[in-house]
Amino acid sequence: MDLGGRAVALYGRFSPGARERLQREVIRRSGSVARDLTRRSHVLVVGSLATALIDAGALPERLRVARERGLPVRGERAFAAELAGEALPGDATLPLTTALSQTPLTGDDADVLAAFDLIVVVDQKCRFGDAAVIRTAGQLRADGRSFGEAVRILMRARDVAPVGRHRIVLTPSGDAALQWDDGLTTLEGQGYLALQEGSASLDDLFEGAALAEASGELDEAARLYDQCGRADRNDAIAPYNYGNIRLGQGAYDQAIVAYQRALARDADFLEARYNLAQALEAVGKPEAAAVELGRVLAADPTHSDAMFNLAQLRMKAGEAGEAKALYERYLALGPPDPWAATARKAIVYCMALIAG
Repeated sequence: MDLGGRAVALYGRFSPGARERLQREVIRRSGSVARDLTRRSHVLVVGSLATALIDAGALPERLRVARERGLPVRGERAFAAELAGEALPGDATLPLTTALSQTPLTGDDADVLAAFDLIVVVDQKCRFGDAAVIRTAGQLRADGRSFGEAVRILMRARDVAPVGRHRIVLTPSGDAALQWDDGLTTLEGQGYLALQEGSASLDDLFEGAALAEASGELDEAARLYDQCGRADRNDAIAPYNYGNIRLGQGAYDQAIVAYQRALARDADFLEARYNLAQALEAVGKPEAAAVELGRVLAADPTHSDAMFNLAQLRMKAGEAGEAKALYERYLALGPPDPWAATARKAIVYCMALIAG
């Protein structure tokens, strides 16, 4: 980004340390910095903590002036990313009027959302995903929240909400929450627990699940792990443990769903991915199982169990050459003698298949 001889207005409150970092970088690039928009300004950058200036009208006025003068406006995040050489978000193809049409919001309101990096507006168009943000902002306004409060809620949800299908709602007490298909959580994903266990904490529930599992009360353990997983949607361990119980019980479809939920929360959870492969194979989906085992090996080439199982699947599929190579890699890892013997026999079998 060329800032030579250009004046940048760093307006409003920024994240701790951000104003200083941005100012240093602008000056390093031979630009100048001011705290507010002036006639000399070439770019307006809005601090991510400047939401108090929304309802006061000060920020909307700055955005109006910038728009009339044709000045670029950036949120704190977008400006920092641009300075770092990152491309600005694209794919803004949905007419902004279409996104606004079912809401009480205006184009000026959309400019405010864009100034906080909640949506992207380019040539009066936004991204299709931005329409959901605009609808939520409109609903929060309709529910009685000020626009500044709505922006703060949306930013908080963007920064801390777990991945998944949810929408932002207000609880009867007025707190912002996430509405999922199966219940409410805080914006951070912690469940509002309406539990038979009364005032039990998540730690209490998890401990109860572990004790029930250890004592062989598997259905009770599964129930508690499921409850933990629904209450804390950032936790991958609870659905993983639930899946392990169901896998051991032969309830493979339930295990698959549980492992997929764990991986949605932690894509690098190799134990969950490996067990997902086992469950997929058990329900007659060997190719899907092979894909998951391949992902395990891509992340950890020394995962011997995944390598052996993938070799088995390749051999069953008639891919003798690939199976042989996998068995040989498995032997190079130094497996226990009984498993090494099995692999050697399998290599001989594969060689016979290859020879025809």
